[in-house]
Amino acid sequence: MSATSAEPEGYVTGILAAITGYRIAECDRLIAEAQARLAPVALIREVYSPVLRTAGDRWQNGELSVVQEHMLSSAVRRQLGRALDGHNRATPAAPCVAYTTLSGERHEMGSLMLAVIGASLGVRAVYLGPDLPVSEVGRFCANVPVTAVAISIITRPQVIDVDEQLLELRAMLPPSIDIWLGGYSALHLDPGQIPDNCTLIPDLADFERRLAALAAQGRQS
Repeated sequence: MSATSAEPEGYVTGILAAITGYRIAECDRLIAEAQARLAPVALIREVYSPVLRTAGDRWQNGELSVVQEHMLSSAVRRQLGRALDGHNRATPAAPCVAYTTLSGERHEMGSLMLAVIGASLGVRAVYLGPDLPVSEVGRFCANVPVTAVAISIITRPQVIDVDEQLLELRAMLPPSIDIWLGGYSALHLDPGQIPDNCTLIPDLADFERRLAALAAQGRQS
């Protein structure tokens, strides 16, 4: 990639071209280079989110195969995992937020990207993976001190019974542990059906503000 194209839109174009041509080594290189050059929020907002969204649209239109879309997702996931580990090593004693999705929700990239952003802002992030029964989330929180559980909701709430799962999870967790709800379909939840101590995160800016405040509290304690 030339210096003039080493901007977010250049990486998006290059990564999509590489995956279209099955050039997985080039795709890996460009993703790693973008991650090294860009701050986490800019990387996720300006490279990972648009490249994954465009790849998904092209798959739906028949322009990309399933294996090409999976190759891209796997490459991004590997780099996000490395970034998460690196940021967490720098903040071992910081307040902890757990990231996951509810049972039936298999879209994990949003949750993983938010975990990386959280860790980069100085809040320890534990990524539990997608499609997790609420009983297992409760089991984790009973054994690991966490400040909040961040749940990404992409699938339509009615399809995976979000209301019922949130009620069950809220009953399992002490009031001191907040539940943060984000993702495209979280915005479609009925506010009257959201349990107490469940906070709807409307956008990335609000998420960043909450994490910055939590990190500041950790530094003062």
